[in-house]
Amino acid sequence: MALLLGGSFSFVAVSAQAPTPTVVDSPAVKVLTGLLAPEFQEEMNHMVQALGVSCGTCHTRGNFASDDNPKKITARRMLEMTKAINNQFFPDHKPKPGESVLGRVTCYTCHQGQATPKLPPGGD
Repeated sequence: MALLLGGSFSFVAVSAQAPTPTVVDSPAVKVLTGLLAPEFQEEMNHMVQALGVSCGTCHTRGNFASDDNPKKITARRMLEMTKAINNQFFPDHKPKPGESVLGRVTCYTCHQGQATPKLPPGGD
């Protein structure tokens, strides 16, 4: 039940705007440069899924910028390799929304959900 009392009311339209994403700019980011924060986070999520690991596999808890974990250095080298392969063999590839910005060859190409890359058939 609503009770209306006499008087004057005015309503002000409030328009909420989403914050403008910023480019991730940190000395610790050496390979995935130029990405907006949501793109950077999505790329990290792609890696977690591609390797079947958690963030703590490569990052130091409480200090994601730290290079103290040797696995982070290995991951960075793998990203450099992946970017080089894509630049050489697929320079015109444009990822679709939701796909890795790395290109056609991604972490999943070799890892397929495993921390250790899978060998090709007959590669034993």
